[in-house]
Amino acid sequence: MTQGELIITQRRGAGWYIAWSLVFLIALTVMFFLGRLDSQQERTQLMNERDILNAQVDDLDLQLKEAQQKVVMLDRSAQVDAQASEEIMETITGLQQNIDNLEKELSFYRGIMAPELDVKGLHVNDFILEPLVTNGRYRFQLALTQVKSHKSFLQGRVTIAIEGSLNGKDTVHNMTELSSLTEKDMKFQFKYFQHIKGQFSLPEGFKPTQVIVNATTSGRKSQTIKKAFPWSV
Repeated sequence: MTQGELIITQRRGAGWYIAWSLVFLIALTVMFFLGRLDSQQERTQLMNERDILNAQVDDLDLQLKEAQQKVVMLDRSAQVDAQASEEIMETITGLQQNIDNLEKELSFYRGIMAPELDVKGLHVNDFILEPLVTNGRYRFQLALTQVKSHKSFLQGRVTIAIEGSLNGKDTVHNMTELSSLTEKDMKFQFKYFQHIKGQFSLPEGFKPTQVIVNATTSGRKSQTIKKAFPWSV
């Protein structure tokens, strides 16, 4: 700087700082209320989904009570009318089967809404196995549930292995080897529950003993559940 030059600096007044402080406070206020709005919408959605599941539980409970009443009435009728007892007993057997199915379904939904205190997160609920008409071919259904917390979706993959023996040697077959299911079919994504189902065939001479289910969630807090089901067919 040469002698005689004059440098002028502009000093900001208090009004400038007050104005920017107000802008900052307004921005924070807007962000706060937008966050509360998103949170309220999510809570509303969860409450609606919970009400739907509760309604399903109430409906199943009502169906179960009606079926049990019919069984009692038919049982009394069978005692009165001996000639129609055989037909009535067949009806009672069918109703009893329906009651068993309703109780299982009711237990399934109640397990989601009111689980045991020591259970949380991913749960392998059930594995149903049924033989088909074709010899050596079967149908299965795996039920996965999320208990206690339903705030977010569970994502991950599941493997189903069938243990047994072939020609006297211990052998393990993966479900993807025995069926047309792919690795993509064995992935899951759900908030309350999901069923994975399909059909498969066993190799000739293979004697199954149990089914091993391994389900693993993805993400930072990964969870792995392993459960064994005895071969019940």
